[in-house]
Amino acid sequence: MGNASLHDAYNRSAFFPNSVKRRRGKPRGFDFYVKWSIGNWAELVALRFCREVLSEKLGVTAFRYGYSSGRIPRSLEEFEAIEREREELEKFGKRPNLLIYDRTFAEGRWGELEGIVKKPDDEIASLVHEALAAAEVETSLWSVKRAKQLSFTVKEEDVQRLQNWRSRFGIPILVFQVFVDELHFAVLDAIVREGKLKRDRSTGKPTHFYPVTPDTRLADIEDVKVKAKLEFYENGKLVVFPVISGGKFVNINEGAIKRLSALLKRSKP
Repeated sequence: MGNASLHDAYNRSAFFPNSVKRRRGKPRGFDFYVKWSIGNWAELVALRFCREVLSEKLGVTAFRYGYSSGRIPRSLEEFEAIEREREELEKFGKRPNLLIYDRTFAEGRWGELEGIVKKPDDEIASLVHEALAAAEVETSLWSVKRAKQLSFTVKEEDVQRLQNWRSRFGIPILVFQVFVDELHFAVLDAIVREGKLKRDRSTGKPTHFYPVTPDTRLADIEDVKVKAKLEFYENGKLVVFPVISGGKFVNINEGAIKRLSALLKRSKP
């Protein structure tokens, strides 16, 4: 969750301040909620782009497949239960966030495909094999139109697990990088092969950085909305955090759509 994983966002001394001795200066859960909000929104943006834009232009659609962080744990026990659920689903490696299918194929199996996100791969292998491509969704709080030299970012720890999954199913993996005002795409192999591997200053983790360019841009994103959401820590303290929603796709990059179309056609048997 691309989409920020629970492991990335979670800090026991921060999110559950009574579970272990808290270190001075550590955030008290706010970062967790923000990462959850951004990651969940980004995954929905990518899903909507496939269903609204790519469905019309390329005759494809997408379904959620990878473990989603859309559920907020409110206790240490619930967090551990969610992690067990994730491990049960990810038997063959890290499941990409989305699977992209031919729309005609999907229309006759919509109910089944909507349910794959909650089922282990050994139960849905035949449906997974029918996908044209998979997509990992990465998020960023940056504005492409205001900042300079932004990049796709894929953590090294995720790359091997994604490649393990691809080895099992033989399906190419794309990366959708969702910024607050633009959506970009690249192929995972290109990011790993041509990008720079260095430590991300914000996470401290080795990460592949691959530059975004006008050619990787799929669309601009406008009319993004933000509202406040209230949750409580395990100890009863209130936390208020932003929830991002909406977003309209404008200024579609037809050149990028054609390149994506060529990739999907090559993936067909």
